[in-house]
Amino acid sequence: MEDSSPALFSTMAVPGSYNASTYHRDLESELHRLRAQLALTWKKEARNLQWLGLKDGMSVLELGSGPGFSTENLLQLLPNSAITAVEVDPVMVEQTRQQLQTYPADRFQLRDVNANDTGLPDHSQDFAIARLLFQHLPEPLAVAQEVWRVLKPGGTFVITDVDGDLFWLFEPPLPEAALISERLNQAQAQQGGDRNISRKLWRLLQTAGFQTLNLELIAAQSDDLGLPAFLPQLDPDLLQRLVTVGLLGELELEQIAQAREAFVTAPDPWVLLMWFMVSGSKV
Repeated sequence: MEDSSPALFSTMAVPGSYNASTYHRDLESELHRLRAQLALTWKKEARNLQWLGLKDGMSVLELGSGPGFSTENLLQLLPNSAITAVEVDPVMVEQTRQQLQTYPADRFQLRDVNANDTGLPDHSQDFAIARLLFQHLPEPLAVAQEVWRVLKPGGTFVITDVDGDLFWLFEPPLPEAALISERLNQAQAQQGGDRNISRKLWRLLQTAGFQTLNLELIAAQSDDLGLPAFLPQLDPDLLQRLVTVGLLGELELEQIAQAREAFVTAPDPWVLLMWFMVSGSKV
């Protein structure tokens, strides 16, 4: 991926617009955020995955498995399934190995390859999942086509991802959220990603050959989970990388930090987060 702009998310050759090693102030902070993020929505994600046909005993392909947090949840949800996790970032590969070291080798396989070239046999997987991956892909159609290749006839592919313009709701309102979204969209686009990918997933899956398409929204809100559960996602330090490359000014970052503090300390603050879940089947 060629880009003349400074590296926003990557200091090594990791394809796509996300690198856990440079996304936050340090890797441990980013791993904490990722674990907290998964906890916000996993219960509903698992419910929807099962509603869409995921069953124990199936062979499951997880693309962009990151540090293995969602992989472990899948292993627990499906005690008789074999999970194949695909992750190209060597830092995340090592994190996954540590995270899943107690699971027997026949329960999961970790492949450190690109998602558009998994090396898996044709028609070998019952179900495929990509969670918060497609927004970072420079060639999302190629990945969807690869999934279509490796799925068995009748297999299902479920993509869970974001839309930058339909992501957060705040009460009291947080006007700075629009600025944050705009600058994050710019940053991701410069690195070949697309924070508005979810609105394009239906047509992308159609183009790749999938049928029986479905779209659902998954929401998590603080009246249910408590405001502290959302705070790792609202850490102003997550925006420091935008300052480094000139997409956000120091004064703007300070204003955002003050607005976040005012929101958190307001009487009865409320926040809602939304994911899209788009699926299709190989008929």
